Amino acid sequence: MDSFNDLIKAEFTPPSTWVLSRELIFSTEHLLNEEIDILRSIGVDCSPAGIITVPSGFETDLASVPRQLWSLLSPWDVARAAVIHDQLYLNCAVYFLSEHKDTVIWKKARSVSDKVFLLAMNAAAPPVSRWKKKSAYYAVRLFGKKAAKVLDNRKLKNLEKNSSRSN
Repeated sequence: MDSFNDLIKAEFTPPSTWVLSRELIFSTEHLLNEEIDILRSIGVDCSPAGIITVPSGFETDLASVPRQLWSLLSPWDVARAAVIHDQLYLNCAVYFLSEHKDTVIWKKARSVSDKVFLLAMNAAAPPVSRWKKKSAYYAVRLFGKKAAKVLDNRKLKNLEKNSSRSN
C-alpha cells in the first residue's frame, strides 16, 4: 500500500512558496526495481524499497496550477504529491544539466517521476477525484518537459540547502 509519513508541515513564504518544516516521505510498492534504479541514478533520495524523501527546508509552490484554474484543480488537492514531484523534477533538472547526462536515462527518469506523482495522488487522503488526478497527471506529461530541464530560482535555493546539509 502506498502512503505518506504524515500531512505536510510547512510555512508560507510570500509571495507564493512554502518551506517544509519537516521532511515529507512517500512510500510506494508500485515501482519496479529498474524504475527505482533510474531515480537513484539521477540522485533521488529513494530507498530500494521505494521510499522517497523530501528534506525539511525544501521550498515548493505546491502544485504549479495557474490561479485562474484553482476552482477546477486546486493545488491543495494534490499538494503532497506535488511536493514529491517537485523533488523528483529538481533531480531531473540537475541531471539534465550535468556533464554526464544521458538523454535516454533523463527521459525515463522524467516518466518515472510523473508515475510517482500519479501514485502519490492515488495515495492522497482525502481522496483526489479521478478526473483531477488524470488532469494533473496529463498536464505534467504534456507540459512538464521544460520544468524537468531547468533550474529556476526555487530549485537553485533547494540545491543550496541540500549542499549545505551534506557539508
